[in-house]
Amino acid sequence: MSLPRLAAFYWPRLRAADRDDVRAAGMGHGLDPEGITITPLMDMVLGFLYQSIPRPPVSASASLSAAAATGDGGGDDRISLLPDDILRAVVSRLPAKDGARTSVLSSRWRRLWRSTPLVLVDTHLLLRRGGGRPARVGAASRAVADAVSRVLEAHPGPFPFVSLSCSFIGDDAQRGVAARWLDLLAAKGVEHLVFVNRPCPLPGVTLPAALFNCSSLRRLYIGSWELPDTASIPLPRAAAAAAFPNLRELVLGCVVMVDGDLPFLLAASPALETLAVFGILNTLRARLSSGSLRCAQFCLSFMEEVAVLDAPRLERLFLWRNIKNTRVKIGHAPQLRMLGYLQPGVHQLEIGNTIIKARTIVRPGTTVPSVNMLALHLHFGVRNEVKMLPSFLRCFPNVETLCVESEEAPGRTSNIDVNFWQEAGPIECVQSHLKMMILREFQGEESELSFLKFVGENARVLEKMVIVMKLGRYSAPEEVAAKVMDLQSAKWAREGNKLGFLISRLRAGGSAWSLRDGTDLSCDDPFMCL
Repeated sequence: MSLPRLAAFYWPRLRAADRDDVRAAGMGHGLDPEGITITPLMDMVLGFLYQSIPRPPVSASASLSAAAATGDGGGDDRISLLPDDILRAVVSRLPAKDGARTSVLSSRWRRLWRSTPLVLVDTHLLLRRGGGRPARVGAASRAVADAVSRVLEAHPGPFPFVSLSCSFIGDDAQRGVAARWLDLLAAKGVEHLVFVNRPCPLPGVTLPAALFNCSSLRRLYIGSWELPDTASIPLPRAAAAAAFPNLRELVLGCVVMVDGDLPFLLAASPALETLAVFGILNTLRARLSSGSLRCAQFCLSFMEEVAVLDAPRLERLFLWRNIKNTRVKIGHAPQLRMLGYLQPGVHQLEIGNTIIKARTIVRPGTTVPSVNMLALHLHFGVRNEVKMLPSFLRCFPNVETLCVESEEAPGRTSNIDVNFWQEAGPIECVQSHLKMMILREFQGEESELSFLKFVGENARVLEKMVIVMKLGRYSAPEEVAAKVMDLQSAKWAREGNKLGFLISRLRAGGSAWSLRDGTDLSCDDPFMCL
């Protein structure tokens, strides 16, 4: 295969999780309370949390204007002439405070407001100062909390979408208010609930157990809370009477939890399909047993272990930027298709009852044949990580899309034997199934080039190889061409491959991930490969 004379450069789309100023996302939810110290790590986690909050189905820019409905500006109230069904549709698209204002127009409008399913987003209630910044949490936070209480008490429901993310709940009285909110939401049929404390979980400030009475929930996003003692919460025996019989999506962000909480939540949610856990800053072991779960992701957390014990419908398992050498165990997961980011030499991979080591002999019990999209993260300058790479690849014999994220090794690098890949032996996924190969954050190391040559010379069905250059590493296309010139001398296993180059928009050492894309089962490219 010959290299193109001039590679095409363009900027790949930038994921929200990788913007430089992650904290800006939190500004829309009120400023942090004074006197609370937030570490840089917590700041990053909180930014990730606020950027991942589901978008509400109504906009704060929506408004209701009777005058706008008049054709001649004469002040005729033509809106009130519309039938009730249309007026309910209008009110349902308004922010809660504007919808409530319609109830003062007349008894008919008051009846319409009370009979319309209500979307409640507390950020729409924030008072803002100059420049659009929300007022300092304190009096403003209490004002928002009071407004939320009034709406929940006055409206009979149902509440299809409720987002509460800008109130600071730090003492028993405030926690009592939060418990009352949850009691009202449980009674009035909340379906989608975002419940985030400001700004981070405080010791002893636990999530009210009243949450487990919200049996109508379909989507639940919990942030900045300490979970209650789930061992003391009784669960019904019958799945039909479970705490969350309708819950399809569960997101736990920046929460304090213990090992037993996750099995409890899975048992309480017999229909759960997507699970996302991030920002867990205490050591956690996650063990997954669920007959309904299709997607699980763990990000920015101290994960000691992620074990898939029995998940017959699991299709996706994602681990991103966790802060511990995690044990990853894959047991019964016959439909697992997407897996990443595994870290050879850092993660301890166990398949069945076998711990994968360098030169582990491949047999049916040590492979996951269902995986066809695999993402890896490693330092090509660290010998132990490179030595584990062939063993990891052999565990997934049917991979068609391989995304390898390279990171510059900290400190001194290890010398990799120049003949390492020539002596690595056959790897089934590379030889027989690999169609798309992406190396992201290319550092220009010889070890990276040796691996790319190995893939090019052995991948018989490879259709495309993409090298994403590290931002700021090279100043001109000529430097890129010089670095990858060795690839031109390789004897490619398949003629007609396309080799392309991109320039990363991520900051040095960056990584791309989107919590939303990870939980979106319709997204076929969560690793930003295609």
